[in-house]
Amino acid sequence: MKLLFVLCLFIFAQNLSAQTLEPTKDLPPRGESFTFYLENDTRRMGGPNSDDGYSNGVRFSYVYAEDQVPSWVSSWTDWSETLRNEFKKSTTNFGISLAHQIYTPKDTDKKEFIPDDRPYAAWLYLGLTANFKTPTHSHFLELDIGLVGAGALGEKIQNDFHRLIDIPTAEGWAHELASEPTLQLGYTQKLRFFQLNDEKWGRYLDVIPSYGGNFGNVLISAHTGMMLRAGWNLPDDFGPATLSSPNTEAIVENKTILSADNWRAYGFAGIKGNAIARNIFLDGNTFRDSHRVKKYPFTLETEFGYAVQITNWSFTWRFVTVSPEFEERSEFSSYASIAISYLRDF
Repeated sequence: MKLLFVLCLFIFAQNLSAQTLEPTKDLPPRGESFTFYLENDTRRMGGPNSDDGYSNGVRFSYVYAEDQVPSWVSSWTDWSETLRNEFKKSTTNFGISLAHQIYTPKDTDKKEFIPDDRPYAAWLYLGLTANFKTPTHSHFLELDIGLVGAGALGEKIQNDFHRLIDIPTAEGWAHELASEPTLQLGYTQKLRFFQLNDEKWGRYLDVIPSYGGNFGNVLISAHTGMMLRAGWNLPDDFGPATLSSPNTEAIVENKTILSADNWRAYGFAGIKGNAIARNIFLDGNTFRDSHRVKKYPFTLETEFGYAVQITNWSFTWRFVTVSPEFEERSEFSSYASIAISYLRDF
């Protein structure tokens, strides 16, 4: 029933978004974008092939054109004078997405309870996003509504996929976290701190620091980081997005749609520090006793990758490494991530 509730919310939000959309600026809005994210530790994507920890993530995202305002946005901005003022002076992109994440211990062959490794867990959620942008700053807000537990279909999705590609299934899903509805709010600010431009190469290098936080019964944390990009004709955005942090996902404005004889490509590297007060995937359920481990309050993430855009299509690949997250298994973990976006011009 909880899964049905989340899916109904997604359908309801889509119906709202189909209603009349009003531009906030003098020029009419144009375009929209569709993005598919996949994060996995399989070697087929360039990962370490460990199949544990953060095992898999999928996200389907739709982003409205710049300054195109869906009808549900007023409920985000009307309650806050700060947001109303930010909305008036910034260009904006709003989005809606459906995402799923899976977490497992290292030894997925065991049917028995494994007390010294992380719990089995899955998270299914609907995300509503708002990105307020000026030439030098990006303010990103995301509200996630979903659930963890059996209703998130972690066992079915993971093991059906394993059967499809003919690899062993995970046997310990009987010990996953108990069912729990989730409500999560995230904020990230990014700054265009430094950049270099050339008449031939366009923008060919930039540095983008960031900071933010998360609050809800899934994650309570703060983070800060920095990304360096270098390449040909860098986009006028704030860096490539990820499934779990889509804070600059395919921004649709007239200048992001490239002509047939134009393209852009760049490499990037980044680092991010996390201070974590609560993580449901390590601390266990919020409202009842459940399997939990002793998490570290601070973690460090590094990433490197590349991005390419040709006309309306863009592709991003990255490799992410995370420092040990809990005491019982003090090991670094890694995964690969891809994002494929299509930007449609009206």
